[in-house]
Amino acid sequence: MANDLRLLGISEPNQLKGKSAYDLYDQLCETTGHKHDPCVIDVFLSITDFMNGGNPRNWWEYTSQRKSCLNAQ
Repeated sequence: MANDLRLLGISEPNQLKGKSAYDLYDQLCETTGHKHDPCVIDVFLSITDFMNGGNPRNWWEYTSQRKSCLNAQ
């Protein structure tokens, strides 16, 4: 994930503040030229939430949130 974040120009944790996990995922897919596993969104949700003041949580605790959000679209 650290390499993926660097591909997106993120080298410091504070750069995640205010970022959208879904936008990060879309940018990663576009940058690499292939669709990544949707669980990457869960990881992005966990790290952006934490950097925006949320409590630390495991990435898999965000799976239901991702599924709900993507199903609503």
